[in-house]
Amino acid sequence: MLSCATVVMLCLLLGFLLLTGHSDCSKLKSPKLNIKEKELVIEAGQPIHLTCSSHRSHFWTFPDNLNKESNRTNITNNACEGHLRTRCSSLTVLKAQPSDTGFYNCTVAMKNGNTSISVYIFVADANIPFVETHTEIPEVVHVTDGEELLIPCRVTSPNITVTFKPYGKLPFPVDQKNIIWNNKRGIIIPNPTFQFYDLLICEATLNGIVHRTIYLPNKQSSKIHSVKLDAQDSIHLLSGERLRIQCSVKTDLNARAEIEWKYPRTKFYRMASTVRRMDASNPKVLMFYSTLFIHDVRKIDDGEYTCTAKNGPSTSSVNTTVHIHAKPFINVKPRTQGVLEASAGQKSYHILVKVRAFPDPEVIWLKDGFPALEECTRYRNSDKYSLTIKDVTEEDAGKYTIVLKLKQWNLTKNLTLPLVVNVRPQIYENAVSMQEPVLYPLGSKQSLTCTVFGIPPPTITWHWRPCPDKKLKTRCDFHIDSGRHSVPLLVGHNSSSLGNTIQSIRERTQMIEGKIKTVGTIIVDNSKASGVYTCMAANKLGSERREIMYYVTDIPNGFQISLNKVPAEGDNFMLTCSVSKFMYTDITWILFRTVGNRTIHHSISKQRNSTMTAHSLTLTAVIRNANMADSGVYACRAKNLYTGKFHLQRKEINITGGHNSKKTVVSRTSKLKRRKRNSTTQSLVTH
Repeated sequence: MLSCATVVMLCLLLGFLLLTGHSDCSKLKSPKLNIKEKELVIEAGQPIHLTCSSHRSHFWTFPDNLNKESNRTNITNNACEGHLRTRCSSLTVLKAQPSDTGFYNCTVAMKNGNTSISVYIFVADANIPFVETHTEIPEVVHVTDGEELLIPCRVTSPNITVTFKPYGKLPFPVDQKNIIWNNKRGIIIPNPTFQFYDLLICEATLNGIVHRTIYLPNKQSSKIHSVKLDAQDSIHLLSGERLRIQCSVKTDLNARAEIEWKYPRTKFYRMASTVRRMDASNPKVLMFYSTLFIHDVRKIDDGEYTCTAKNGPSTSSVNTTVHIHAKPFINVKPRTQGVLEASAGQKSYHILVKVRAFPDPEVIWLKDGFPALEECTRYRNSDKYSLTIKDVTEEDAGKYTIVLKLKQWNLTKNLTLPLVVNVRPQIYENAVSMQEPVLYPLGSKQSLTCTVFGIPPPTITWHWRPCPDKKLKTRCDFHIDSGRHSVPLLVGHNSSSLGNTIQSIRERTQMIEGKIKTVGTIIVDNSKASGVYTCMAANKLGSERREIMYYVTDIPNGFQISLNKVPAEGDNFMLTCSVSKFMYTDITWILFRTVGNRTIHHSISKQRNSTMTAHSLTLTAVIRNANMADSGVYACRAKNLYTGKFHLQRKEINITGGHNSKKTVVSRTSKLKRRKRNSTTQSLVTH
């Protein structure tokens, strides 16, 4: 018996082998060959020796010309050296020949399918390029519809160049797309056409000698490419006229089709005449034709006509319906009831009518009584019974008439359809209004206008949105508070607690530039609140709005500077700059001086913080104990909120007076030097 220690050691060793993958079972579930290459090249006359190892039993497969019982082939089975549970099998081929070229496979049979490993061996011979050679009698290659064509001209060495061509013609281009070369399979043609159903030759040149092997594809096609009638889905004839229908069938070159007809006369045991022919002029396909004639149609010929093509097991049919009419007729009616409506700007609009007529009548389209196609190049007769208007405009509105005539029978019918072209609302002022808002003097009465056009005529509504009550840092129209919605205007009331009183809201229509437009006007009484008035025009096609920035100012033109007095030397004086807070921001005072030939400007340190009122911003600068060094051009600069440009207003100040003491002059000179050191040079107007 084994001791406990021995059993423990064996268990540990087995566990180690399982964990590290050294068990025979884990290593060799799939077969292994003694070589790793996927393909080999050996010289003819040399032996082939392969060994396959696997944990399970396995078998060999190799090129068909090798026979297991032949004297050149030998297979031995034995245990693998060093692996007791692994089975090994050796395949030996003596004196290999070019015909031994091919796949050599070792396969393990499994319950869920076989597992194989293979190597492709080329047996090279300086005088034999092809594995199989057919020179006198071509090898027949069978072709199946829908499958690739394989010409198995395999080679004995991977480096042999093969030319592929039809007998007696120039070579095919082997482009690896339509014709593919594979040295292990031969020439592959994924989608073979008629040109490959001929004697085909593979050529290779070795040592200046051309070698050939010949193949003959064999296929009897049962495919029917198409069956067509030279008639429409329905044929209309008057009683006594001649009926002719031709049926054409397209097949492959190696096919033969039969054509049969089925038609109403056969029910009465009366036959139509048919003419058949075949056309082989197309080098790619064969065409078969059958033409049916009835020289004097009657009511019994009314019905379905079917042409059926048969090619082996394949059949295909096509049919048409023949209608026999006793006399000519025209019936016309609109496709939709009521007035037709289009929209300006529409890419195209089709005026359609329903017409039943035979024979086909002459068609004329009129617009307001005049030929439509002659009136405008945008009108097109897209088919017999419709008129297409391209790029619709409002001028296309009017009455459209289709006139249908059968002159031979003195038969005429017409139908008139009115067309309305709807136009989205357009506000005239939006196209011509200035980018910058207008400032309205405090307390003034103002008239605001909105000129609108559209079809149908738009409705006009007015709304008010006041500027925010908080300090502005950007434009008023940018401050759209979600909690402060626009409110509709009411006559005689403020729109809100911050609004202006509306004296009147009026509308009138008038002819402007050849169009009837609606002019909406509101009268604002006693302007005191700033905000945005909105004119909204809407009809069923949509809406357009015009926003009018209504900024009330208590400063003339929204920008003004002033000086409290004409200063003399030793005086204190104050400069004041006032701007509309809805138009300007970033105001500052600047002093311009001329030194030599240069103009230098300095920021003024004695500026107070700007103050804001209901309508304006004001900035003051105080100059104390003025002297001649304080002379110069004083400018107030402000940034326009809408254009981003800086605007300046200037005032020139000259300090005059008596002589100062030396101490005072020195003090002012030192003051000027400090200013120069602390000043920053800027352009007069910047963007």
